[in-house]
Amino acid sequence: MKIAIAALGDPRAVKTWSGIPAHIIPVLENRGHEVVSISLNKPAEPWYYNWLRRIYSRLQGKWFLSSVEKPVLQAIGHQFDREVAIIQPDVVLVIHGDFLAYTTFKQPAILIHDTTFASLLGYYSDFSNLTQRSIKAGNDMYQKALNRTDAAVFSADWASQSALNDYTVSPLKVHTIPLGANLKQPPAPALVNEWIAKRTQTDVCNLLFLGISWQRKGGPDVLRFVAHLNSKGIRCVLNVVGVTPDIPVEYKPYVNVMGFLKKSVPAEAEQLEKLLETSSALILPSIAECYGCVFCEANAYGLPALGRNTGGIPEIIKEGINGFMLGTNETPEAFADRWAEVWLNKQAYTHMATQSRNEYETRLNYDTFAQKLEKLIINLI
Repeated sequence: MKIAIAALGDPRAVKTWSGIPAHIIPVLENRGHEVVSISLNKPAEPWYYNWLRRIYSRLQGKWFLSSVEKPVLQAIGHQFDREVAIIQPDVVLVIHGDFLAYTTFKQPAILIHDTTFASLLGYYSDFSNLTQRSIKAGNDMYQKALNRTDAAVFSADWASQSALNDYTVSPLKVHTIPLGANLKQPPAPALVNEWIAKRTQTDVCNLLFLGISWQRKGGPDVLRFVAHLNSKGIRCVLNVVGVTPDIPVEYKPYVNVMGFLKKSVPAEAEQLEKLLETSSALILPSIAECYGCVFCEANAYGLPALGRNTGGIPEIIKEGINGFMLGTNETPEAFADRWAEVWLNKQAYTHMATQSRNEYETRLNYDTFAQKLEKLIINLI
């Protein structure tokens, strides 16, 4: 089967949508499909957009979002149509629905996304103070994309429900297929079992914070979590990777700030690999999160995932199985107490760590994603 996959930027580049399409493509190719990538480019904006930004900002204190404007999306749609006409694929996969809104090609199209425009409004800070013009344009764009697509694949039921509740779309079009771990080569099961066994032999709970947004990923709550464990006599160390936040002095004895580690630098990649092997759990109680492939990656290493019950996270973390989620009205201290019960019981910890790897192998990997996607494509064409 000839499959085109389109994204804003090169779908095969790891910087495009956190490397998700770059990990989907080789799995589809390994299943015998010919995959042709389409790199869409954002066109030059009309000159008056900067003028509109200033006007809306000064008069209303609102943000004008150019990426949802019809002229921008039409220009991208024209690019998209030209590429599809040249490639002549059997089916077109579209990373994010935006770029499908103003296309006219006739091949079946499948939208792949972790959110809808409506679900972002008031949830992420960048979508919390938009002009009414941008809100209307964004929702119009997403409705048109859903009208154009033959199937909409979302990574979590959170987004699927938004598509059904916030837009007019047939339930037959909407599908939930969890995304996988963005790993080139996941560790072998036998190695993971060895690492889990070694973790139970230490009394130090090594927690890993792995993200580039300290506030949105719940960094301040993590500090309270770690401090509480130490106050209870449970030795706990937090390794912070991806960001260099200012740590208040009272928390510094428990925190190692390691900054951004590049996988492209061998020494830094090795350092990150070692952290994944030796940490006790990944902790990222994000305030807003559409999905969170990093939780899948943690599970691949047998690391329980400690997140927050919000957005698409419940699609990944099954409470008490491969991790825990901070509840809506739960304090970080109460959350830490729940984790302590597992950590102090080595049998319970071993079970949860083993289950975490099992969740990766059965659900949270791209082989499983591609298998389900392939069935959907075959049904369409």
